Formats: sequence, structure tokens, C-alpha cells
Amino acid sequence: MSEDTKTIRIWILEDHSKFAKQICRLIDSEDDMACEKVFTHPDELNAEIEFGSKLPDLMLFDLGLPGKDGLQVLLEVRARAPEQKIVILTSFDDRERVYRAICNGASGYLLKTADPDDIVNGIRGVMNGSATLSGPIASMILEGFSKLGPVEETEPLTNREEEVLRALVKGHIKKEIADQLDISLHTVDMHLRSVYRKLHVCTQTEAVSKALRKGLI
Repeated sequence: MSEDTKTIRIWILEDHSKFAKQICRLIDSEDDMACEKVFTHPDELNAEIEFGSKLPDLMLFDLGLPGKDGLQVLLEVRARAPEQKIVILTSFDDRERVYRAICNGASGYLLKTADPDDIVNGIRGVMNGSATLSGPIASMILEGFSKLGPVEETEPLTNREEEVLRALVKGHIKKEIADQLDISLHTVDMHLRSVYRKLHVCTQTEAVSKALRKGLI
């Protein structure tokens, strides 16, 4: 790792110790990542936060946790630290949980069955400002999952803006979007600013969440 590369500090909330160790080893095997803390119970995570520890760059949450649903923990952490990046890493792939996780502020939703490379690349994607989704989850969304949310009046997106938004849902970062659409990074940013304005949001995660709820893609 070069001196200019920042190590991504990661906390894991996972009650299955064997899987937690596997993910921790996977993260630590990457030059630009470090598995800093592992919690097996939501109370342990809450105690660490209340203690005033410096929060990590990214948290990985399971949803099936002892004592409290992971979606509730997601809400509680986001209430305390609105900018905290949180990626769900779970075995649950039902639409309701995916929908609630994204709408409650998750930066991504990955399945435990995902390829290890997809997990580490998903983490990097979130750190680069992209929403990351496992392939089956992205397919579910694009096949009509967004129709579960309420539809409101909104200023129509252009075809190009829809293409950029679809790419975000699939977990692509800005450079990948620019390459796919054969446009510059500046143009991608221009389209994103327009999307944010039309959807009345401020971040890519909010844009993806609102687009899904409004059935725009």
C-alpha cells in the first residue's frame, strides 16, 4: 500500500463468530483495509459508540442479530451518526428487508453468498461514493422492487440521467459510469447534480433510495 493510500477502517456486527472471522481475515488480507473491531451483539456496538470511540470509515451489519433486529440497529446508528457508511452483509434476500435497509440509509446490501472479491469491491465502491448491491439484489430491484414504494409527482429525469441512476443502483462508481456511457467524469457529476435537484436529495444513497421508492427506474 502506498503512503498516499488511506486504510479503510471497518467494524463488523455479526453474531456468527466463524463467519465474522472469515470476513475479518478477508478484509485484513487487503492492503487498503483493516478489520478494526468485531461485535457479536448490538449492545456491544452501542457501548463502544457511547464510550466515544472514533467511528470507523464503514460498518458491516448482519440483520439476524440477538436481542435486536439489524434494521433497528441501522436506524439507531444513523440517528447518532448520519454520515456513517453502513453496508448490510446478510443471508436475508427478501424484498421487504432490502427495501427497508436502503430506505433507512444503508449504503449497500450484500449477501453472505457473494464472491469475496465482490464484497471487498463493494466496500471500496461505497467508500468511493457508490451504492453497492449484490447481483441478485440489484436484479430484484430492477425487476420491479421499486413499485413497492409510494409514487409522488417529480420532475422527469432525462434518458441520460436515468442511465446514470441505473448505474448507481447496480453499484458502479463514477469512473465506471463515465466509461460505460462514454462521457467524462465532469459530465457524470453534472447529471448527478441534476438528479439530486430533481429528487430533492443530497447524496447518492438518498438518490438511489428515493428512485426505488418512487419507481423511477
